[in-house]
Amino acid sequence: VVSTQSTGSSGINAEYGEHCRIIMPIMFPALYLISKDHWNQTIVALVYNVMKTFMEMNNQLFDELTLSFKAERQKEKRKEAHREEAWKKVQKRAIEAANGNSNVG
Repeated sequence: VVSTQSTGSSGINAEYGEHCRIIMPIMFPALYLISKDHWNQTIVALVYNVMKTFMEMNNQLFDELTLSFKAERQKEKRKEAHREEAWKKVQKRAIEAANGNSNVG
């Protein structure tokens, strides 16, 4: 762990820069979600600063992670919508069966 008191923020940036391709993909999803949904504006501001540093250190990787994360979120939303639709069909069939509809199936 690099201390900001002993090396300054440039020491952190140098240490992180060597490993950003490993660290950024791990941290990005959580930081992105916090930046959009956290109730505490101080936390959001800190997260924005971290994300800005990430972007400045490796803009291409940051853009790749952003696109990938958004695509994954869209995929999850489509999957959830499909799951909801499937449950609605199950519920409809259950109601029809409970009402004695013999065409269920």
